[in-house]
Amino acid sequence: MTVSLLPTNATALERGLDLVGADLEARIAPGAKAITGWKLDPQPALAPWLIHEYGLAPLTPFVPNLYDLLADGIAWERLRGTHAGMAMGLGFVGYAAELVDPPARRLAWADYQLTLDRVRDEAEDLARIDGIARLSQPARSKFRRGVCGYDVPAAEASWTRLSGAILGDDSGGHVEATGGTTGPKWSFGRSHDVAVTLSQADLETLGIWIEGDGSGAITWDDLNQPWNTVNDTWAELGEAGARLRQMASALGSRSAWLGLYREDGAMIGARRCFAVAQAAPTAAGPYEVAGQTWAPNPDGSSVLAIARTGFGDGAGDVVSEVALLVDARPADPNRPGTLWLSPDEIEAPVPPVGRTPISVTLGETVRERIAVIAGFS
Repeated sequence: MTVSLLPTNATALERGLDLVGADLEARIAPGAKAITGWKLDPQPALAPWLIHEYGLAPLTPFVPNLYDLLADGIAWERLRGTHAGMAMGLGFVGYAAELVDPPARRLAWADYQLTLDRVRDEAEDLARIDGIARLSQPARSKFRRGVCGYDVPAAEASWTRLSGAILGDDSGGHVEATGGTTGPKWSFGRSHDVAVTLSQADLETLGIWIEGDGSGAITWDDLNQPWNTVNDTWAELGEAGARLRQMASALGSRSAWLGLYREDGAMIGARRCFAVAQAAPTAAGPYEVAGQTWAPNPDGSSVLAIARTGFGDGAGDVVSEVALLVDARPADPNRPGTLWLSPDEIEAPVPPVGRTPISVTLGETVRERIAVIAGFS
């Protein structure tokens, strides 16, 4: 029953209007109730408009699924400008990082560094990491550098060791995709360890092959190196292992470059080895290869050769094979200290030895440390 609140002296028009709207609530109630909660599970056609309403449009390049963006974007907006907001933003692009603020003593107090959980998966990921970092950071902050695996700081008087720093700059390189030199610097490093057994043909090529299987004694006449460089005594040459030890000594005393080759066998380039030494496993040493610590040792029966590519060396190429270029040198005598040589810039007096497969994609912002443990047949 409809109850009218009109006074007794209401006109006929007023009573008519009152009756017209008597069931208005019953007619509009279903629609009003349907409006409640429609933003919680919007229709596909409405999702872009909600993204615009909530100010989440800048995130669409990083979170293509609009429903995921609606679910997480509002929470990100509330955390934006904090460490938690940065962590959540990086999660959108599949990364995690430790945010490192500069020390209070530095004038560039608003710059920060991201120590990422891994080396970027693809070079294109750098633009995504940079983009989400800029959106997540406080307005006064600047993303200065992203690192993982290779982080050498700029030398700072009284605060850094000179042997562990770079004069005038941090390690890393810039890429155009993140603003070039005005954008952040990227410094990544990866390690690759390979073991190879040098064949008789390899050792004969190097002129250090010694006949035998190691079970018998060797004599001074068997050695292919000057006597004054031999560390063993006459008696020690008759011991088990002397043959391998002498071949390792002969190779470890020579310089080497690490040749990098494509799948078709063509050389990409060569990097000078910063360590070439007769070595043996030890409990504590300067080099770690495949989870084992190694140290130079005149009693070792292996040779350790390590090279580290520079930022941009062979960028874009895929290394399918590595080999040692013993006694190689720059073709240009005016560049004796160069570290990276293209195929037409290197002179190798002997063919490459110890060729072994590997899979490494070279990049502009990644230094690849490749360690070769060479044994002898």
